[in-house]
Parts: sequence; structure tokens; C-alpha cells
Amino acid sequence: MALSFLSRKARVATITIEEDAIRYVELKSVSPIQLSAAEEILLPAGVIEDGKITDEKTLRSILDEAVNQWGLSKKSVRFLAPDEFVIIRKVTYPEDVKADELKGHFFIEMGSTVYLPFEDPVFDVVPYREDLEQPEAIIIASKESIIKSYEYAFDDVKLKPVVADITPLALYRLAHLEHNFMEDEHIMMLDIRSKKMTVSIFHNHFPLFMRSVEFDAGNTISVEPLSLAEVIEEEAEKLANFYRYNLNGGLSGITKIICNRDTEKTEELRARMESRFSVPFQPVVLGDIPSDESKSINARFNRAIGLALKEV
Repeated sequence: MALSFLSRKARVATITIEEDAIRYVELKSVSPIQLSAAEEILLPAGVIEDGKITDEKTLRSILDEAVNQWGLSKKSVRFLAPDEFVIIRKVTYPEDVKADELKGHFFIEMGSTVYLPFEDPVFDVVPYREDLEQPEAIIIASKESIIKSYEYAFDDVKLKPVVADITPLALYRLAHLEHNFMEDEHIMMLDIRSKKMTVSIFHNHFPLFMRSVEFDAGNTISVEPLSLAEVIEEEAEKLANFYRYNLNGGLSGITKIICNRDTEKTEELRARMESRFSVPFQPVVLGDIPSDESKSINARFNRAIGLALKEV
């Protein structure tokens, strides 16, 4: 399977395997955005843990049920690489290396001048700032054995995995459709789930930074909202400061925060974040996204919807 995080692909089915559920969406239109299908089947706890498939048999059984129920047998699919095994890194390269030579260049440099926390990395790379004296590129990498474990799960139920994407890009795609971000903005994306959140930062429509943050056992979505809001606020501020001072030399900071959250309890978080950061705090989707079966699709489908937008 060709791993390509930053390019467009032909129309295929969109399925996400997340810790809580398998989800499937199909776009009906983009402007306005509307779905013809939005389906999910819940996964028991322990099937997916920290991005790893830990119960292959149960996943295979439920995925097979989903494929048959949704009529997807033998279709090509796109899916999301788990956040825990994704790295985004800005790197420099010699000015005599052409754009179409970047992947070969960094393949050679892996392990010598470029280090990733995976023994078996699989990566995509695109030019970012070619106008600099020392040009910059963006590398997006994952762990090949993890990606292959998801491929095998699809293969087992007669689906053909053709491309892996990453959640920050999927959510940014959907958010950009809603917000029409300007190139000079520095966008922080917060993707909040029950046990963790993923923070990513975009500039010039490129992902420059990504980090997953695990919530402690006492700070999950089920506890009193204020304590969780404090955790989210503090972690977001740490990463915003890292971006401003470590990656940008103190010259540029976050200009807008976009939040993806399955729960609707975001007003307290909004107030805290806007007070602390003095920038707008908004949801990924500003209005309702309808489907043929519902007037408004739940935000838990946002990752899958953003993934589906990869084709358009």
C-alpha cells in the first residue's frame, strides 16, 4: 500500500477504526457538506489500546459484520493511522535536492541525520519552504508494523486498504472547509477524546507539530468538567509555548484554536481557553452536517468526514 498523507487519491470508501468504534461515512455533497451515510458499530473495551490492535479476533468479527451490514465487501478503503504512532517533523534539506527527489533523499538520511522513534518508519515528505537559503520540508511518519496491522485487518474482511491518512490532516480539512483559514494564521487543533487529546498546529495549511496527551485516570471525560478543562488548558498552553518559543524563536504564536470534541460540554472550556490565550476558540464544525438519515451528525464522525474529504 502506498503511504501518502499529503496527496489526493481516487474515490474510495472511508472507514475509521477508533478505540471506541468502527465508523463509515460517505459524502453526498461538499458545498454544502452533506452525507449519504454515517454508520458506526461500537467496539468493546480492549480491542484497540493506545493505537494498537490488541484483540485481532474480535476486531475481525466486528469489522466483518460492519462490512456486510454496510455493503462494502471488496471495496478499496482509506483509513487513519493511530495518533500514538504518528510523527510530524519540519526538516531542512540541501537546495540542490528537487521536490520529486525528497523522499529518496530522506530515505537515505533516515537514521543518520534524521531520527524517528520507530525502528520501522514509513513516511511521506513534501517541500514546505523552498524560498529559504536552507529549504525546509515536512515529514509525516508512522510505524510500518502498526500500519500493516490495520491493513491486515481490512484484508481479512475482503477490503483493499489503499491509503492511510492522519487525524490532524483529516480534521484540518473539515475545519478549513468550515472556517476558510488564511495562510498566515497559526491554527491549534485540539482533538479531545475520552482518555486523551491530540494537539496539532498548522501554518500555511501545513501541519508543523503534533503531540498526543494521555489524560490521567482521574481526569477523564466522565469526571467533573472543570477539572478536565484545567488539564486541557494547561497542556495546550505548554504546547503553544513550545511552538512559539522553540519552533518559532518567539516570533509567532497561536492565532486561533479549533476544538473537536464528542461531548457538547465545551462552554466552560471555551471560556477558559479564550481567557488564557486571548484568541478565538471554535468548534471544527460551525453548523450542522446532515445526512440522509439525520438532520445533524454527531461530532464523533468528524474524523471520518475529514478523511472522506481527502478525495475532493
